[in-house]
Amino acid sequence: MKGLNLNKILTPYWGMRLGKLKLNNSFNPPNPLFKKGGIIFLLIIIFSSCSNPYKNLTTTELALSDIDKIPYSLPYIQRTIIYKTDINFYNNDISGLLIIKNTGDKVYRIALTTQFGLNIFDFELNHGNLNVKYCIEYLNKKLILKTFETDFNLLLLQNPFDKIYTFENDVQNQKIWQLKNGKLNYNYIQNLNSQEIENINLRKRNSEKISVGLHDYKGNVPKVISLEHDNIKLKMNLKLIQ
Repeated sequence: MKGLNLNKILTPYWGMRLGKLKLNNSFNPPNPLFKKGGIIFLLIIIFSSCSNPYKNLTTTELALSDIDKIPYSLPYIQRTIIYKTDINFYNNDISGLLIIKNTGDKVYRIALTTQFGLNIFDFELNHGNLNVKYCIEYLNKKLILKTFETDFNLLLLQNPFDKIYTFENDVQNQKIWQLKNGKLNYNYIQNLNSQEIENINLRKRNSEKISVGLHDYKGNVPKVISLEHDNIKLKMNLKLIQ
């Protein structure tokens, strides 16, 4: 396992988020793309990519208690689940065994250890709040921990929401279960042939931020999970071993 270079990791993304972006004084000539026709073309691309993909689908609003009807079992499994996990974070690799255990109502123990038994992190996810019991120093940063909280809330269906909708996509033979919280939409996409959730995504203002693929189910548990962020260089790949 490589050690993480925080300067290398944090500067390209978190530094920009915190207002540390440096300006380049060099001058570049106008690109033809930004002439009148180019600007119109660019705006069409932007608005098309950010449009609501479910806008024209048949929509049904459900009661908040209907969250239990989403056919996704991972948040409700009582036994301990172990995934062989590879995390790529700004070209730094972390590998180990990810252990997920439901310890109570909406309470989970989530730990990552190396195959030699060394702890990388040990979290408790309690009603959507990430409590750090242990985290190796180079990952124990507020913004990194917040990213993990977002990821595990998405995987374990723990995000707060105030509305639930379903959308019927007959063309792709899908049913979309959407949990809505203000400008955030958490979408759980069901394949109606297999009846399994095959994709999860987090969208904000119709722009996708996180995408999760779920494949090759064993019973009610996906054997392969691939998670990728759109706005940061973070990928997480999980393969079920228990």
